[in-house]
Amino acid sequence: MPFDFPPAQGLNDKSMQLLSYRLRVFDLILRELGDPAGRHYVDLGAGPLIFAQRALRHGFAVTAVDARPPWTGAVYEGIAHVLADVRDFPLDGFDVIGIVGLLYHLRLDEQVDLLRRCEGRPTIIDTEVWCPELVDALGLGSTRVQPAATTLGYSGATLQETRDLWSSFGNPDSFWLDEPGILRVFEESGWRSATLMEPPYFSRFGRRRWYLLR
Repeated sequence: MPFDFPPAQGLNDKSMQLLSYRLRVFDLILRELGDPAGRHYVDLGAGPLIFAQRALRHGFAVTAVDARPPWTGAVYEGIAHVLADVRDFPLDGFDVIGIVGLLYHLRLDEQVDLLRRCEGRPTIIDTEVWCPELVDALGLGSTRVQPAATTLGYSGATLQETRDLWSSFGNPDSFWLDEPGILRVFEESGWRSATLMEPPYFSRFGRRRWYLLR
């Protein structure tokens, strides 16, 4: 699904232009899902509640789940906030699942487990993907991200987490799948389709992608 995006030059992962793009793509995906009336959206790893608020405005009943308290200190009216680790949080009763900026902060086995538990409901994913050629071409290499392979045959990279608000909760490191690998994980976790939003956008580590799994 194509979508206009400004060029990577001059953008960084905290720019307002980049945030605007992410929110517009998220709105597009929500519209793709149809009428929100009577449907419950859960935002896993909700952080500052930016996307949870967007889903609420769109008309969903919204639950925001994060292992840390709301980053702003505010709980928004109409959003049920749950303090819990997403790796243990039950997903029964939710109609649409958001994994926005979270998947790549988990280890591979945790990613697979979470995706399997989401199966059967539309699931929105925004994640980093490992793209070594692009990283080299744009000069985005970091000592925190190192190429790696798994015993299951997946290729990607390990990320050294920082333990700040934007990092994994509890994991000293996480795993970034490359693009063939993440599509393989989707398929092996039981998903029948993955809608890819084009083009990708960029963080200071390389390429990021939006997917809608159904």
